[in-house]
Amino acid sequence: MPKIAISLSSEHVEALSKMFPDLPIEDAILEIIGSTLSSGKPSKTEDRSVKTIIDTINAYTGKIDEVNRKISHLIELIEDLAARVQSLEEQIRSAPHVVQQVKPEEKREVRKTAVDILKEQKMMFESDIARKIKNRDAFFEKLRRSGAVVIELAKERVAVDPEFFRVFIEKVDKLTASSEEAIGKELSRDEGKLLKALMNSGLAYFDSTRKKWVIDVNV
Repeated sequence: MPKIAISLSSEHVEALSKMFPDLPIEDAILEIIGSTLSSGKPSKTEDRSVKTIIDTINAYTGKIDEVNRKISHLIELIEDLAARVQSLEEQIRSAPHVVQQVKPEEKREVRKTAVDILKEQKMMFESDIARKIKNRDAFFEKLRRSGAVVIELAKERVAVDPEFFRVFIEKVDKLTASSEEAIGKELSRDEGKLLKALMNSGLAYFDSTRKKWVIDVNV
């Protein structure tokens, strides 16, 4: 025998209890249904009670149908989402070249400028760069505009780093002798080379009266 679950309000239960005080609620409902089916036409009281029960059943049935529709829609959404995820996974697997390890950008060697080289070498004699630089006039003029000390020697030009030249002048100013031994002791190799180049061009000399070196260079 099929079973039907019915939810009744307290008012319905009270009405059934008054109609059938000697029967349990389940039997009272069966009595109403049986009487209706056998007589073909229920009494007004029974008709109202049956109608109320049927309305209650229909209301709950409607809610169940609505929940079922929402569940069906949710299932469709989940299935659609699963299909999209599967399609995306297949695309990724079929195109492995898309995911590539990013190699760190290779460091480009920064090209040094003439000023940078001069700062490292301290001095640039024209005779040393004659084979490398075609337009030497423009080269030395560019160094001059960049702050380098450019000195016109007797036979060539020499560009000197300004900081190196400043220290050179300070050291030479403290020299009190003109001997190679004194110069070699107080000056570095590059500083001694520059002083000798200036002496050979008449731009530096030792004043024996004052015991002092004189540098005649306009910078």
